[in-house]
Amino acid sequence: MFWGAAWAILVLAAGGGLLYRQAIRPPAATPPAVELDPGGDVVEEALRLAGIDSLAARGRWVDEVPGVDLAALPPARREVFLRFANARRCTCDCGYTLAGCRNFDASCETSAPSVAALYDSVRAGFIRIADGVRERPARGG
Repeated sequence: MFWGAAWAILVLAAGGGLLYRQAIRPPAATPPAVELDPGGDVVEEALRLAGIDSLAARGRWVDEVPGVDLAALPPARREVFLRFANARRCTCDCGYTLAGCRNFDASCETSAPSVAALYDSVRAGFIRIADGVRERPARGG
């Protein structure tokens, strides 16, 4: 019983010491300020720094899917596969479509089996039509 009480006091003292150490720790250094050109147009500078819309980039249409032999599919089934792969979102939380995720991260362990299952289903004829699924965007626009 004595050793148990001594152990508890030792643990409490160590915890109190850590708490005190955290309380007296100096604040973290502030990051250096970003210097912008004060003579330029603020809106133009913000748009330049923002780059492209990440949602648009993650949802763009992809014609090539790494690891998938699209040439082995007849043209109609290839189009069905691409429409589904470009419509369904990957569940790895990357924000890309299945086709986009395979292009962005060919080692993704989430999109690989989903794309393989979709490909097998289209190839076997279990999925034949893509009514109501995202359509290929018009070329040049």
